[in-house]
Amino acid sequence: MAASFGEKLLGEVTEARLDEILHDLRNICPNETSNRLGVKALDDLLEIFMPAPAPAPQHPDENFNLQPEDRQAHRAVKARTDPVVEISSTSSVAGKSQLLYYLAAIAVLPSTIDNVQIDGRNAAAVFIDTDGRFDADRLLSVAQGILYQKLKQHMVEQLPDTESILYNSLQHVHVFRPTSSPSLLATLQSLESYLFDTARHLSANRPLHAIFIDSATVFFWQDKLRDQIARVEEIGRPHTEIEHDRRSKRSFYIGDMYAELVRELKRVRSLFGCAVVYTTTAWIGRAASASASASGEDLVAFRCSLPPPWGLFPTLRVVVRANGQGRFLGCVNGLGKEQWPRRVVEGLERQSRGTFVFSADKHGVLV
Repeated sequence: MAASFGEKLLGEVTEARLDEILHDLRNICPNETSNRLGVKALDDLLEIFMPAPAPAPQHPDENFNLQPEDRQAHRAVKARTDPVVEISSTSSVAGKSQLLYYLAAIAVLPSTIDNVQIDGRNAAAVFIDTDGRFDADRLLSVAQGILYQKLKQHMVEQLPDTESILYNSLQHVHVFRPTSSPSLLATLQSLESYLFDTARHLSANRPLHAIFIDSATVFFWQDKLRDQIARVEEIGRPHTEIEHDRRSKRSFYIGDMYAELVRELKRVRSLFGCAVVYTTTAWIGRAASASASASGEDLVAFRCSLPPPWGLFPTLRVVVRANGQGRFLGCVNGLGKEQWPRRVVEGLERQSRGTFVFSADKHGVLV
């Protein structure tokens, strides 16, 4: 009898990796869905566009031996989706990088300092600088500006050792500078080993809040040229040989490269439970369309300039542009709005039709 009882208990044991257990625990804990990125304007839009999490698949007999309270908690485990945000513009100097700096600063700043609410995420951030323009001094000034804004709101004149607070926070921004799309892919593939190697950085006790890429379109034209050259070199070769080289990745295909970048970003996002935020510059030509918002501003709608599946990758697509005197206008990309669910349309009506304004000067960024 003892043997059969032991066999029954053993049959109820489910094996799982540690990362799977931690993933389920993270989903069971209350999720602050209203504060995903820490910037209200974007978080409000994410609340509108983020789909409701789907319940995780379960075996019919999986909950049979659970107590009622445990059964309820088990049902609460849902497949969590972390946001992907595209920040695009049709020109440079439109505020994309400034917004990215602000998000990165919020990611690493503490939530409170001496009982003063800072609203930082107290996490780590990965900043992938494909443009080669990352400015550490600018990130410092943006983080400093956030602190001063919060102090002013709480009528606090000065915090002790502000410089040390900023230094300790910004060391958790990990900057990478790939020089090509293959280099970007290799960077993404190496993030797991880098972040799990506690001897290489000081962020071991912090979650990864987000991966920032500035920008995702910087290598597009050199990739397009490389793709065209590769296609010319295939002229006259047998189809089977061409396909063999493609499968073995001996030949460059721009579509394959950009699809692999998205797959790797999805893998890393799922592994670390982090957001992905990237900038793009759009080449819209005559394909752009615009409609007037209630505030009189134009909401531009255009397709993603990158090959598939980038167009379907982001949860939220935001367009920014300069609005004069250091002010910038942000709005939801209106592409495909005819097919938007009713809840999205009604949600945007409540949120200034999906528009927001932010400003930037030498002292920082105000969103």
